[in-house]
Amino acid sequence: MKKDDPRTSETEDDESVVESVVNDMLPGMGSLVKNLRKRSPELDQKIREKDREIKKRLEEGYSPEPTVTHSVKIRSLVPPGQKTAEERPENKTIEPITDIFNEGDLLRVVIEMPGVTKEKIRIALNDRSLEISAKEGGKRYKKEITLPWHGKVAKERYQNGILELVLEQNDA
Repeated sequence: MKKDDPRTSETEDDESVVESVVNDMLPGMGSLVKNLRKRSPELDQKIREKDREIKKRLEEGYSPEPTVTHSVKIRSLVPPGQKTAEERPENKTIEPITDIFNEGDLLRVVIEMPGVTKEKIRIALNDRSLEISAKEGGKRYKKEITLPWHGKVAKERYQNGILELVLEQNDA
């Protein structure tokens, strides 16, 4: 690039912002960028564009902190006036959340059935199958569990919507 070249107002000796930054990060590399700019008009053009962009941002008071804007829009897929499945008066049976712990010769079963009183819970042990069900008001629960052995209920406790059963192996 020559000093009297009309394509640029910069002189050959002017260091661009890009060259300066590269030289600060990797000392001695700024001169390499300068030599590459002389040999490649495309690279020279790109660096001049970046220099103008950087200088403009500095003049405008560019902040490195990004400006974040966001919004959330929630729209129901159900047409207005139509009830969702949760709002319909149907009494559908729910499979309750269940945890099963194998403690060797004992099996601990913990089942969540909120909104049901203990009197409404039915426990049926048949062969190697445990069936637990409950129905009260609009709540209906049902869970079937296959046991690893023939069992019998050794301990039963229901508190705050959580049923805990301890089953032991039935030798009979």
